[in-house]
Amino acid sequence: MKLATLLYRLTLAAGLMLSVGTQAGAQQLEKVRFGFAQTAVSPILINFIVPQYLGYFKDEGLDVELVTLGTNAAVLASVAQNRVEFGVGVPSFQLPVVAKGEQLPAINYFEYTYPFKWAVAVKPDSSVQSLKDLKGKTIGVSSLGVTDFPIGKALMRLSGLDPEKDVQWLAVGEGVTAGQALQRGSIDALVYFDTGFGQIESVGLKMRYLPLPANLPKVGGLYISASKEFLDTRKKTAVGFARAIAKGSLFVQQNPDAAAYIFIKQYPEAAPRGKSLSQQIEAVRIPVTKRAPLFTHYDKAVTDLGRISASEWQDEIDFLGLDGKIKDPSALFTNALIDDINKFDRQKVSEQAKNFKIPTE
Repeated sequence: MKLATLLYRLTLAAGLMLSVGTQAGAQQLEKVRFGFAQTAVSPILINFIVPQYLGYFKDEGLDVELVTLGTNAAVLASVAQNRVEFGVGVPSFQLPVVAKGEQLPAINYFEYTYPFKWAVAVKPDSSVQSLKDLKGKTIGVSSLGVTDFPIGKALMRLSGLDPEKDVQWLAVGEGVTAGQALQRGSIDALVYFDTGFGQIESVGLKMRYLPLPANLPKVGGLYISASKEFLDTRKKTAVGFARAIAKGSLFVQQNPDAAAYIFIKQYPEAAPRGKSLSQQIEAVRIPVTKRAPLFTHYDKAVTDLGRISASEWQDEIDFLGLDGKIKDPSALFTNALIDDINKFDRQKVSEQAKNFKIPTE
């Protein structure tokens, strides 16, 4: 055999072996999907996005895809039909389903955002001074299929209004689009969540927030949910996924500027256009800093990340007017995996956040 031919064959064989080795390495990561009730990725998912960039998911052997599903109903259906392994768990949507006698296809096992995150805003010069003043008015929500709507109706009930008769509801879209609907007078008030209002504020739109009822119950927590079968048979995957979120949550709290930069790098199409990097970071940081405090429990005695309080679920039932229709919500959530999820070095994550350097422009 000629030397040139031999070298060619050896090179080809080495290339094939490298290709196989690379494929084998890639196959070591388990592909999983997280479905959420939004139409686009936004800073609301910052503690999911940071783990993508920093490799926290990869450290757990996971390749995670964030899947926009639009509504909570679509999320629940996707979990039930195994189109996604994980989905956002929203009590204000799940509990009315259970109250109708239906069985949820998912169990909530990690609380990644604690209550309360909603507010009601009006234009700065609006004559409306309280929730009661909204009688006969039109209230906007991002969509009738997401949590804003039932939360808005519950807030009306707490203020003494009938949400079905005393006000009108209008779906106005997400983010800045919702703020523009308020500014041009298409709606008299907007019910929205913290990071959504942050996006509106980041483009300079001005709003005034109405006082919320006193002693507001602890409602509005967001959870990672999965089917019972998945939690039973793929416990390691479920733990690893939530652990990466826990790490991401701590990182965001320690360095929101770095988290904003990471969001821009991961999803540049979602960053403000025509702005410098520092201006983009500032714009994204506004909603990020609104959400970050909610990543840890409101009861400072609870140090575990993601631990679920049973009292929240009873508050949700009362808040939604479902008292007597759901006797025991304990079957809808579990803390069985929380200890394992919290087995990581918090100091290491904090140091990583502290030492993260944002490139200069």
